[in-house]
Amino acid sequence: MLLPAPVSPVSTLNPGAKCTSSSSMIANARTRTSSSMPGKIADGSDIGGTLRAMFEPGDPRYGEILDLASLATSGSLLDGQRPRWRELVTQLLGSVQSEGGVAERRHHLRAPAELEVDILAPDEMASLATSTVGSGGLSIRIAEVIPLGTPIDLSIKVPQRKVPLLVTAQVVWSRPGELGAAFVGLFQNDRDLLEGIAVKTLLEGG
Repeated sequence: MLLPAPVSPVSTLNPGAKCTSSSSMIANARTRTSSSMPGKIADGSDIGGTLRAMFEPGDPRYGEILDLASLATSGSLLDGQRPRWRELVTQLLGSVQSEGGVAERRHHLRAPAELEVDILAPDEMASLATSTVGSGGLSIRIAEVIPLGTPIDLSIKVPQRKVPLLVTAQVVWSRPGELGAAFVGLFQNDRDLLEGIAVKTLLEGG
């Protein structure tokens, strides 16, 4: 049985535990507005602390990347705009600092996004929640242990799309009450969408 993790996880991760095997897990997601201050976000990934994107409203790139993020999340980003989008996303990723001014050392942009997730197992469905989302993957609050390397199929519902976002992911880390899943073979438009959500969350708080 897949169970949601409590708000303050109290269960202990059991390395020997096994979850119910599943050939397909489906996640329906609804993003909620972050309560963080613009430019500063609560970090729900595997390193803890806070993050700050060093793009400020006075920076000319601030408005430009938000305009492109709106196009990316609506599926309207043109091929001719994508090189500049990629350049700005790379610059934004390079500007992100964790608590204490330490630079982020990541290959993909991430941001907090609380998602309502339904994972379909062979016998039942469990309501879960995510804490971060990005172009590289997402983290899910879950009390059960899903072994590292387990492939999962996700259907993510985002406000910017009428149909769910279908992706394949793989469990890459796990800790008490939470796991991280990396996307596998993500389509370019889907990557743009997730990066757009992350950019808007980082800079606008949602």
